[in-house]
Amino acid sequence: MRIALFTPFSPDIGGGSVQLRGHLGQLSDLDVEWYYLASAPVDGEHRHWLGHPLNSGQLVSDLSARSGFLPGSRKAVREIAERLEADLYWVVAHYGGISVAAELLSMGKPVHLTVHDEPLAMLIVSRRYRALWPLMSLVFPRVLRGACSVDVISTGMRDYFKRKYNVDSFSVYKCLSELPEVRPHLSEQHLTVGHIGKLYHSGPFRRFLLACRNYAAAKKRALRIVRIGVCPEMDKVSSENLAVFENHGDLLERDALPVLATCDFVYAMYPEGFRFQGFRRTSLPMKLSTYVQAQRPIFAHTPSDSSLASIVGKYRLGAICTTSDESELRNTLHSLFQKEVPRARFEEVRLDLMGPATLQQLRAALTGEAFNSMAHTSAATISLK
Repeated sequence: MRIALFTPFSPDIGGGSVQLRGHLGQLSDLDVEWYYLASAPVDGEHRHWLGHPLNSGQLVSDLSARSGFLPGSRKAVREIAERLEADLYWVVAHYGGISVAAELLSMGKPVHLTVHDEPLAMLIVSRRYRALWPLMSLVFPRVLRGACSVDVISTGMRDYFKRKYNVDSFSVYKCLSELPEVRPHLSEQHLTVGHIGKLYHSGPFRRFLLACRNYAAAKKRALRIVRIGVCPEMDKVSSENLAVFENHGDLLERDALPVLATCDFVYAMYPEGFRFQGFRRTSLPMKLSTYVQAQRPIFAHTPSDSSLASIVGKYRLGAICTTSDESELRNTLHSLFQKEVPRARFEEVRLDLMGPATLQQLRAALTGEAFNSMAHTSAATISLK
């Protein structure tokens, strides 16, 4: 069975690509060809560059034509969809990917949809694409209902899609066959904090940084922030605190683990406020899988309603601070240093969240076991034209 995986981003960039590469490594017996849009092609077998990502004008035009909200054209997306040839089309629902999935469904093609970030919640957060929300709110539900099967990043997103759209889905996070053996190498002279990947909001992190400075000074230690990955928001904070930051740039996960092993704890954040509410309740940061493998306590700087807080709290992986008040940040830091997080807790979350069961569900969907009966595809063909 030939499977065409389509992403509107490079196979080598971002948390979504990390997760997909992990899935493909453990589904190597399946015949999957990866088609993608990116600024330039990247090396690798079974990868096919289709050109540059859709620009905002093309995306607006396509969504307008599909929604009937404004005049537009589906031409650019149709040309992409026509270059895909497979028995099943596996599409990541990220901006342009939603348009490509809609076009494939309008052609009567079977689509399996992967949702890493809830699109409408992401548009509310985005400054660049926020104006697309009215158009996407019409197109995305149709695509979601038209897909043969859907996998999502978290149980929060699964429950939300069932409640809002009456669509069944299953959650798939990064699958780990085992935890690596990691030995911490901590410094008695430093308070070392690790962070990997994207920073969603610099304001709360700046207040966290100030609290860490004061806490470290009280303990007669020097603050050290170990930073892995590239992020414009973090670039700004790092440039303001050059003596504190140790910047490592992009690293492969296996190379990041020994760096994080030098940290007293690692930091993850989801912002507060209504604007970020849908995003933090349904998404789950890919950095969590790396942190679990690094087996360092997690400082979760996030409101209590987030998927991140739910997991850190349930499995007792560290401490949660729901505010940016400095006294509360310091109290949470103090609490974190009073706790040991044994390997058994990280193993528990690996088995529950990152074990083989969810990957078996994905295999069933991709091999057709989940949708041999496709009566709803014809309906999708009509509604998405």
